[in-house]
Amino acid sequence: IAIKRDVTAQRRFEAQFHQSQKMESVGRLAGSVAHDFNNLLTVINSSIDLAQATLPPDHEARPDLQEAERAGARAVLLTRQLLGFSRQQPAKVSRVDLAEVVRGLLPMLERLIGENIEIETRFAETLPPVLIDRGQMEQVVMNLAINARDAMPTGGTLTLAMANTRLPSEDGESWVELTVRDTGMGMDAEAQEHLFEPFFTTKEPGKGTGLGLATCLGIITGAGGRITASSAPGRGTSFTIRLPGAD
Repeated sequence: IAIKRDVTAQRRFEAQFHQSQKMESVGRLAGSVAHDFNNLLTVINSSIDLAQATLPPDHEARPDLQEAERAGARAVLLTRQLLGFSRQQPAKVSRVDLAEVVRGLLPMLERLIGENIEIETRFAETLPPVLIDRGQMEQVVMNLAINARDAMPTGGTLTLAMANTRLPSEDGESWVELTVRDTGMGMDAEAQEHLFEPFFTTKEPGKGTGLGLATCLGIITGAGGRITASSAPGRGTSFTIRLPGAD
């Protein structure tokens, strides 16, 4: 006579619980480090701005300062990712014009991604506002644009397209769709399965934290939206964000 019990589900839940505890500890550590790091970055970036303002346009040190400015902007983005990952940066939700957010980021994106990548924009004429934290939405677009740049080391095209859409499962509700598409190296199916997992990255050691897409997923789903990816090796990558309209 034998009495048996299937403990597969229990073991899976225990593993998820241990992983949750580990991620919570990492999040607390990341948040405390990010606060101190952000204070240092404020001084560094302000000093760079002041130095550039005092130099003539043709000064030989200006290219170095511009490179430092780009690095400082990336460091600020990383700090936001850490604070968002640790949930120490509260969201300030408001009605946001997504097209206005993206247009406002274009000058910064042009500096960050370099001259060998062309930016194309395709926006619908009328789009409803969405309910989201403006700063967090800017962070999402910056993350996706930087990933696209890294996927196109020899140059290419970054396309930002926005349109109205309606999901099949919704009863006539209007959604705003933002697509960020690159013509880079693309990803295989295995990489796409783990794409939004924290600390997963396809970049070389020292060139990626693995927090960018995990942060994007948290921000978009937290606003009631959805984010998906489509890619193939050698055919580029396309990220599609859908947010419910706040009519």
